[in-house]
Amino acid sequence: MSMGRIMGSLLPELLRLPRDMGRRLTVREIMHIFETCEALWRHNGDEKMSHAGLTSGLCSNGFVSVPTVLQYTPLAELFADQIVRMVREVYAGPVNVVVGSDHASATLSYAVAVGFRARHDFTEKGEGKTQRWSRLFIRPDEVVLQVEELITTLSTTNAVRTGVRSGTPHGVNFVPLVATLVDRMNLPGAHEFEGSPIISIHRCDDIKTWQPEECPLCAAGSERINAPKQNWAKLTGAH
Repeated sequence: MSMGRIMGSLLPELLRLPRDMGRRLTVREIMHIFETCEALWRHNGDEKMSHAGLTSGLCSNGFVSVPTVLQYTPLAELFADQIVRMVREVYAGPVNVVVGSDHASATLSYAVAVGFRARHDFTEKGEGKTQRWSRLFIRPDEVVLQVEELITTLSTTNAVRTGVRSGTPHGVNFVPLVATLVDRMNLPGAHEFEGSPIISIHRCDDIKTWQPEECPLCAAGSERINAPKQNWAKLTGAH
C-alpha cells in the first residue's frame, strides 16, 4: 500500500483518538502515529543508502519530524495530555508557567499549559543559537515547566533555560525535570539536564548521530541529505 493511501485510510482514524486515553500510549501506537504522518525514517543498513543531515550539523541514521505530527491539532492535544500524565507520575508540585522554544515546541508547550491550567509563552530566537525571553513576566513565587518537542542535543534546551533566566530579574524556580515528546539523544550522560531527568513519551535509542568527519555512512559513500523533511522522497527513496 502506498504512503498516500495509508495517509488517506488511517489518519482520520488517528485524529478521532480521545485526548485522554486513560493510560500511556504504547511504543507501537506512537510509532504508528509517526509513520502514518510520514514523520519517522530509519536507515535500512545499506551503507550506500542516503542518510540524514540535521540542522545541528550532525549526520544521522534516522530522522524524526515532530512538527509534522503536531500540525494535526487532535494529535498535539493527545501528546500534550500524555506529557501532563507523565509529569504527574513523577512530580506532584505546582506548575504555574509552561515554556517552550521558538518555534517548534510552541504549540506543544501551549497544549501542555492548557492541561495544567497554567500560563504559557515561548522564547524567541536571538542571534546565533540563543533564545530570548522578554514578553512574559514570571513572578518569584511561580514554578516553571520546560517542554520541548524533540531533544537531539541539549543546545536548545540550554539556550531556553539561559534565556528565561536572563530575561527574568530574579531567580527562576523550574520544575526539576524537562519534558519532551521525543528524546533521541545517544550521548554518554544524556537523559538529564542540570542534574534533573529528561522525561519523554518516546526515546529513539536506535537512532544515532555523528559529526560528519566521524560518520561511518559518509565514509562508506552514502549521500548526506540535508533538510530531510523538504527532501523526504530523496531520503526515503519514495516514488
